[in-house]
Amino acid sequence: MDVARNLSKSRFQKGLQCEKALWLSVNQPEAGQAVTEAQQWIFDQGHEVGMLARELFPGGIEVAEDHFHSAEALETTARLLAEGTRILYEPAFEFGGAFARVDILAASDEGGWDLYEVKSGTALKDVYVTDAAVQAYVLEGAGLRLRTVNVVRIDTSYVYAGGPYDVNALFAVEDVTELVRAYLPSVGLTISRLRTMLDGPEPEVLLGSWCSHPYTCEFGPYCRSFLPGEYPITDLPRLSEPVMHALLKAGHTSLLEVPGDFPGLTAAQREAVAAAKAGEPRVDFEGLSRALGALAWPVYHLDFETVAPALPIWPGTRPYQQVPFQYSVHVHYADGTIKHRHYLHRGDTDPRRRLARHLIADCGRRGSVMHYTSYERTQIDNLMAALPDLAPTLGFIRKRLVDLAAIVRTNMRHPRAAGRSSIKYVLPAWCPDLSYSAIKISDGQTASSRYLRILKGEVDEAEAQVILSDLKEYCGLDTYGMARLLSEMIGLLESGKEP
Repeated sequence: MDVARNLSKSRFQKGLQCEKALWLSVNQPEAGQAVTEAQQWIFDQGHEVGMLARELFPGGIEVAEDHFHSAEALETTARLLAEGTRILYEPAFEFGGAFARVDILAASDEGGWDLYEVKSGTALKDVYVTDAAVQAYVLEGAGLRLRTVNVVRIDTSYVYAGGPYDVNALFAVEDVTELVRAYLPSVGLTISRLRTMLDGPEPEVLLGSWCSHPYTCEFGPYCRSFLPGEYPITDLPRLSEPVMHALLKAGHTSLLEVPGDFPGLTAAQREAVAAAKAGEPRVDFEGLSRALGALAWPVYHLDFETVAPALPIWPGTRPYQQVPFQYSVHVHYADGTIKHRHYLHRGDTDPRRRLARHLIADCGRRGSVMHYTSYERTQIDNLMAALPDLAPTLGFIRKRLVDLAAIVRTNMRHPRAAGRSSIKYVLPAWCPDLSYSAIKISDGQTASSRYLRILKGEVDEAEAQVILSDLKEYCGLDTYGMARLLSEMIGLLESGKEP
């Protein structure tokens, strides 16, 4: 078996998404980025979901050989089938230049086999159908008769009651046989085309939506290496694929090269181009003055961190429900003084009630509560729904919310932010001494995955203490950065001129 050129179902999907990505994964894998900690957590969570789904079909036998031992997996599968095994987990099949491992394969009392592809997603997607279709192609080519093809996914209406999961309520099983049958005729042709492509030169593929959908490609930095390090056109906010392709075909890779009247640019994008070319920030002093004049002091800068596990941890929660476990508040007084308040939940109990009580105390009774984007508003809404007895007090905090991102987006443009309003762009642009790259946790997904590893007992106490310290630093930077941005705005108004 030519393992190097055989298309697994994951390689088949990669080829559908982008032929260049598939070519690189086979011929130049070192060009790809290593799997990040947050991505690995998603993979681990998917494995956990897959193992739990087996309880829907108990009594099966697992083909345990890993992907380094594909030939042995094929042999074990053939032996188990010959012995009359009726439920198999991870059986292996090969046909027509493709190789497939099936999550669950169950013999039907009516004759034939039922294939079940387990996904940790919450809704049926096209990519799930094509994934199942390549498996069906391989299995039927190898001589099995499939009665049905199914996708097993998570049902977000399930409410965890505590104890063992009710797998029949947690999982939804969707019969996709007709969809798979409709797609099957193209599978063989696609496999042949992709295998031929793999033996040729590296394909030329423009940057596009396929770089991140349906999955983020590990070769993104390699494919974007032709772009300049500063002011690449891909920094333009909400850049559509057709306009990006038009810019690239016109030879424009930097914002400094883009004509201000380039067809298809939005007003915000033209402003970003102008700011980059000017090399200086732009401020709407009148609008900024109105926005800051509406603030009530002291200002409480608020940021939450949440976890949203596929498999609920606390009774009363649903799959992927966001549960806040941490917040940071920097209290910003009118005289410029800034003080930090913080809560980070310890232990395996539901964090929401204790967090909410601390939040109520830390946000005081007067003053604006500043946040960045609508995320914090959503979390307060969720806390109000989960804790109705605290809803009136939490509602008072909600009425005081002010979105700093909206103030930035409406009144300020910095060339280094390239028209984007994300705090990850805005903060280092306006406050260059502050950067997320200098801290050990620099994004919300990593923060969530590390906290979940503590909850699941995957780290010892010493490592847990390090993670907790890093979480405090990360969440604190978000709110300290907001305080610094507000101070910068006040300074701009006091100076009365562009920085």
